[in-house]
Amino acid sequence: MTAGASPRREVIAVLGAGVMGAGIVRTFARGGCAVRVYDPRADVAAAAAASAGERASAHGSVAEAVDGATIVLEVAPERLDVKLALLAEVEAANADALIASNTSSIAPDALAAGLADPSRLVIAHFFNPADTVPLVEVVPGPATPPEAVERMRALLESCGKAAVPLAEQVEGFIANRLQAALYREAMHLVARGIATPEQVDAAVTAGLGPRWALAGPFEVMDLGGLDVWTSVADGIFPSLDDASAAPPLLRERAERGDLGAKSGRGFAEHDAEAPARFARRLEALLAARDALPGA
Repeated sequence: MTAGASPRREVIAVLGAGVMGAGIVRTFARGGCAVRVYDPRADVAAAAAASAGERASAHGSVAEAVDGATIVLEVAPERLDVKLALLAEVEAANADALIASNTSSIAPDALAAGLADPSRLVIAHFFNPADTVPLVEVVPGPATPPEAVERMRALLESCGKAAVPLAEQVEGFIANRLQAALYREAMHLVARGIATPEQVDAAVTAGLGPRWALAGPFEVMDLGGLDVWTSVADGIFPSLDDASAAPPLLRERAERGDLGAKSGRGFAEHDAEAPARFARRLEALLAARDALPGA
């Protein structure tokens, strides 16, 4: 493994060039890296490479894409069998590169178990849209050396990302665990008839969201007073939802094919441009935040 290489000298292979993969390709290309792109759909790989400019190139096979790469990032569908097959193919074609996975829910040890050298694996979890949202979680597997985590962190930060390394793996990492807790309570409030989905969304976008764009939960507690938050926790925690599986409000929609923006209907109606509009709004919001005094 070539730990310690300068982030700007890395050659990145991105395997999977859908919405997430294309954003990751653009992120690394804008950061000054040479990016080699593969997708089973040649037109999708070509489009992702073209969107990133002259630093990115499309390739016709996994072996061709990873040839000469120093870091390989897989962005395959979120299925363990698919990812394991792809990682085995990478390991057979490139004996030295650090191998990163963009998984959001599969534990690093499950992925590393399929490798002959599990120390090569690290998670680099981007958030959609990948070239707009700053956060990338960096998660080690049981055999991942600290220098591999540091190498990935340094690369991501050189590309303008806010890289957050975890000390060890945990289900859902950091951000998805926090999201899951909020989403569970949001669906609980709707299922009990206390509020509509639109009202819950308004409580977040008009109240919690603007504050959270500037300060995380621990800073918000400090600003509000830990004595106040002790009373809030004592009063509210006992009544919070403690469901251990997806509630009917969510599961029934998913099972009938109401999948959200991708299908046109979820908790609300969506047109085909909804994801692009959201990405533009998010980009504008982050730019405005970064322009604030003290940012």
